[in-house]
Amino acid sequence: MQLLLAVTAALCVIVLAARMFGRLATRVGQPAVVGEMLSGIVLGPTVLGALAPDFSGYVFSASVKPTLYVIAMVGLCLYMFLVGLEHEYHPGSRRDKALPVVLSAAGVVVPLLVGAAAAWYIADDYRPSRVGLPLFMLFVGGALSLTAFPMLARVLQERRMMHTDFGGVAVRAAAIDDAAAWCILAVVSALFVHGSLLASWRTIVPAVLFLGVAFAVLPRLFRASMEKAVREGEIGDGLFAALLGTVLAAGWFTDYIGIYSVFGGFVCGVALPRVPGFAALLNTRLMQAVRCLFLPVFFAFSGLNTDLTGASSGTYVWTLAVLFAAGFASKFLSSLTVLRSFRWGWGESVAMGGLMNARGLMILIFINIGLSLGLIGKELFSILVLIAVLTTALALPLYRLHFKPGQEEDARRAWAAKRPPAAQEPATAPDAAAPSPGARRAEDLVGARSAA
Repeated sequence: MQLLLAVTAALCVIVLAARMFGRLATRVGQPAVVGEMLSGIVLGPTVLGALAPDFSGYVFSASVKPTLYVIAMVGLCLYMFLVGLEHEYHPGSRRDKALPVVLSAAGVVVPLLVGAAAAWYIADDYRPSRVGLPLFMLFVGGALSLTAFPMLARVLQERRMMHTDFGGVAVRAAAIDDAAAWCILAVVSALFVHGSLLASWRTIVPAVLFLGVAFAVLPRLFRASMEKAVREGEIGDGLFAALLGTVLAAGWFTDYIGIYSVFGGFVCGVALPRVPGFAALLNTRLMQAVRCLFLPVFFAFSGLNTDLTGASSGTYVWTLAVLFAAGFASKFLSSLTVLRSFRWGWGESVAMGGLMNARGLMILIFINIGLSLGLIGKELFSILVLIAVLTTALALPLYRLHFKPGQEEDARRAWAAKRPPAAQEPATAPDAAAPSPGARRAEDLVGARSAA
């Protein structure tokens, strides 16, 4: 009962703080997730722990933290499932199929190399003794190579820029970028747990089998039920329970083999068949609980491990500056170079460089796994949390340097003008060609989410 009281109090504080800081962030022109990330830091030892140690010690006691960790990881598994479900080849990128691939490759390789060099520079002060230098460099470089696909997609949805050439390239490049980053983390985790790539067969072989089974079985298992849900305009309890059970089982299996539940959730989402309208229905039913409860718990858990009391020291500030410069400049300049080589304008190129630097939640997931494995210590973890906040906070201002409302409207019109004639239904189309009530409801839900 004492644990229940403490955990309930902690959840209440976490949810309210995330909501308050999220609203404050939107008031100053930032995405709500930036405020939610800051709320986690405020609830940690840096602010709440220093100003109200007794209250902090009760709400976030040593007995509460493991429970918060379990809640956070279950929520992340569900969240990554929803992220994976939204990974689609967007029509806006068909204008130039090579560009998103080149952009994502440059956005991973260059920051990975530059980040690894920065990790080598700081290794004497921040590398744990039992972590080899190559593994430490690979992990830090991988963290700095991330782009938060969900964060980027939400910004584009809010700006009504998903269905544009710019939005299509950005979304597909970020999706490929994220997938590559999870592959890097899977390799690093397997190498650290088993000691060598050869000895990692106990993780790699089951992971490959899991991928094969997921992509072979899940489309056959769920397609008919998903199509029925879209036709009816709602997801029944049976399908909803089956999806949750599948995702949680996948999360358990990937945790068991050593590559963490976020991979299981993500793969389930990607492997499900693409049924137009289904992602909107499922998001409406599940995303709000994940976004308002589970993700704030994860931000708070990250904040409890973030101690910035030593942030004023010269070494700390210098390390933060080195890693921030390595991560931001490498991602920004690589994106700028690729887009300019494809003859994009300077304004669009700068906007893309800013959005590709939005690391948001993804880098927090990445470094939390690294901290739990012991690949990094709490001091470097705190520095990388600050980099997550800073790079994400810079994304929207850089985007707005070019994309004023007029430029956004021009981009939407240009995309609409390039749609094939077949995509534009004639006004006298027969009733049989009209969308089903479920499809109309799904479209309305998408529009409502974008407007919100």
